[in-house]
Amino acid sequence: MNIPIRRARLEGIPIFALGTLQPMATSEEMVYERLLRVHAEELGSQTLAKMPEDLLEQLATYARDLRRAIRMSAEKGSLHHRIREKELEVLRGLLTEILEKRLEKIVSAALRGGTLEKALPFEAQLLQDLRVSLEAYRDLISQAVEDLDLRGKVYRRGNVLLVFTEDYPSVTDEEGRSRGPFKRGSIASLPPVLAQLVLDSGKARRLPSPQRTA
Repeated sequence: MNIPIRRARLEGIPIFALGTLQPMATSEEMVYERLLRVHAEELGSQTLAKMPEDLLEQLATYARDLRRAIRMSAEKGSLHHRIREKELEVLRGLLTEILEKRLEKIVSAALRGGTLEKALPFEAQLLQDLRVSLEAYRDLISQAVEDLDLRGKVYRRGNVLLVFTEDYPSVTDEEGRSRGPFKRGSIASLPPVLAQLVLDSGKARRLPSPQRTA
């Protein structure tokens, strides 16, 4: 089966996949077409577009096969060789635009203190880290505003002070140490990422950092 003539663009460069080119995709629906739909949805929506697991697998496999075909090409300057290279370029361009748009949405959610559905695992981790960092930064500027003094301020992520509103089981921090269990009403100082997990559970609330008296 031949691929029908199709056209894509990357930075204004038209790319033609000619009918003589044999398909390399692992399914009847081309990876490019699926990725293009995700691209359109991502750029046209305020929420994250769904990135199906099978598309991620298909994209990785297709890219691997394209790179193999490029390496094994007998004629480096042939039409087929140049088309394979351009197709990789188009896929990378589409994926870059998708991920940059998703990054904007992740940063916006972090600033709002919100959550995001359909985030990939590494995106969910980034959102959590951003939220923790922003909370530490807000503590700093709160103290600066209270003091009316911006001199010598240093941003750092310290532990977060929590009061538990419900019983909470033991948890393991990033260094492998066990913390808890925690009883309702108990107060604990926890590392930022662990504190954010507890806060997200709704079973604790954040206490303000100790303020200096005027």
